[in-house]
Amino acid sequence: MLAQFGRLTTVAFVISTLAACTALPGGSGSPGAEAGAASTDGVIRSEEGTPLSNLVRFGSTTAPELVPDIPEFAPCPQVDVITGGAAIRNFAGAESNQNLRSQISIANLARECVVSSDGQEFIITLGVEGRALLGPRGGPGRYDAPLRIVLRNNSETFEDRRVQASATVEQGASSGTFTLVEDNLTVPARVGSNYIIEAGLVSGRR
Repeated sequence: MLAQFGRLTTVAFVISTLAACTALPGGSGSPGAEAGAASTDGVIRSEEGTPLSNLVRFGSTTAPELVPDIPEFAPCPQVDVITGGAAIRNFAGAESNQNLRSQISIANLARECVVSSDGQEFIITLGVEGRALLGPRGGPGRYDAPLRIVLRNNSETFEDRRVQASATVEQGASSGTFTLVEDNLTVPARVGSNYIIEAGLVSGRR
């Protein structure tokens, strides 16, 4: 994309190993970090053209040969991770390394923001990729990844949406992945660039 406000950015979080069982870093990074460069917060960011950003923009992991007409871009802040929402852990019994069933983590985030046809709203599409890692008490099956998406500024909340994704861990595997694209998130155009986008994991059954 040609303008900063319309740029799709993916955010990759450095995922801690299950053996260490340490918390994952959260938070946002500096806009304008170079593709593939790690910033001081340890988060890697890449530019548009990744499978997730293509999925958000075109509905497919690959870009079409003929790019369709694109609506006017809207102010599009980088996605922040809700505090504590970069990863969730689920235990079989007491919270200990030995009882860990799974760790669900966010790996990448991408967004696109356009102006509605009547000019009254900004319409945001958000993509989330993540994975489930098995612990000592985990096994093959489906692992839920409940997500919360918030669009707000300091005085108003425009969207506060709970959505569900899931990762499947196959027999003999130690991890599985999930991808979610949530569209038709809106904020009134009157706010201009004065809003933020937040996403994070909130809880889980497995």
